[in-house]
Amino acid sequence: MTQTTLPSPAAAPLATPHPIPVPHIAAIAFPALPMMPEENGAPAASVTRLNLNESATPPSPKALAAAQAALEAAHRYPDHHALALTTEITARTGVARDRIVLGNGSGELLVQSALVALSAGDAAVMPSPTFPTCGKGVQMAGARIINVPLRADGANDVPAMLAALTPDTRLFYLCTPNNPTGGLLNAADVAQAIAEVPDSCLLVIDEAYHEFAAQEGGDAVLPMLAARKGPWVITRTFSKAYCLAGLRIGYALVSDPGLAAGFARLRHNFNVSRPSLAAALAALQDDAHVAQSIARTVQERQRLAAALAPHCAQILPSFANFLTVRLHQPAAPIVAALQAGGIAVQYLGWPDTQGAIRISIGDAAESDRLLAALIAAVAA
Repeated sequence: MTQTTLPSPAAAPLATPHPIPVPHIAAIAFPALPMMPEENGAPAASVTRLNLNESATPPSPKALAAAQAALEAAHRYPDHHALALTTEITARTGVARDRIVLGNGSGELLVQSALVALSAGDAAVMPSPTFPTCGKGVQMAGARIINVPLRADGANDVPAMLAALTPDTRLFYLCTPNNPTGGLLNAADVAQAIAEVPDSCLLVIDEAYHEFAAQEGGDAVLPMLAARKGPWVITRTFSKAYCLAGLRIGYALVSDPGLAAGFARLRHNFNVSRPSLAAALAALQDDAHVAQSIARTVQERQRLAAALAPHCAQILPSFANFLTVRLHQPAAPIVAALQAGGIAVQYLGWPDTQGAIRISIGDAAESDRLLAALIAAVAA
């Protein structure tokens, strides 16, 4: 049998190759992830972790029991629609289930907020410094960040941020209370942003510390957003007041079902685990435990602030589970000395070259250890 060899087709011209990772991904600026030593699957006892704004209070026993029970069905995927949890969130917020989105912590939702709103070349107005994760999403989208300095009290400067709007701004990010400084926006600030951020721009309000602010008399943001015609997102988390940082679950309340559908298109399948969903629902329903957690944290924060005051140049007002303090000397060497002694805190290059220190609120023993070490480092 005779075989016929067909001529090879002409090779298509090769496209000009680009680097991998692509340049705008390789250029993303994001703080280095902190070292978090662990021993036998738990935080190392040799390190006092006051750098991550974790809760010093363990989760609700009801949440732990719910997570343990959920493990019995760990061989099955969780409810992708999270019917039980979103129904409870609706009951507590008044926001319909088709306007609620769940995430692997609120950080995932902040990245998605940027991706759903921005195209390459767009701009996002953000306070500086603030929680960096939404800004990471801005860079992933190929957009640019317009940073606006905070007010002296550590809160977002809404009038200055509004003045920084440009025709290509498509995202306006507020964080209240602001991380890493603890400053809280009042109703007038929020109302001005709601009224003056263009309808062509997504207004994102990060409320990771919402429960602390609400407990201490902060103005409720969610009801005010009914006056806004343009799109908006509020992000919240179970990591802080609900003491579930290790289970990675948060949620977003959004302005309309169409925007929620945009988040759903970005969402990875089954991005929140079965134990996380169960624990979050039980924690949300355990009002007594969350109230106790907040009260204990606020009491310890006030005690630590009073003890630190004689040794600091400034302690910023805080409505969260951390304190930001300024010393009479550069902060970086003090942070390094604390780290060398097994105490982790967060250095801030703000508001000037002398910097500041963010201290998460631990338990009484952790606060006392931090206080003694900081006094010794300052004296040295």
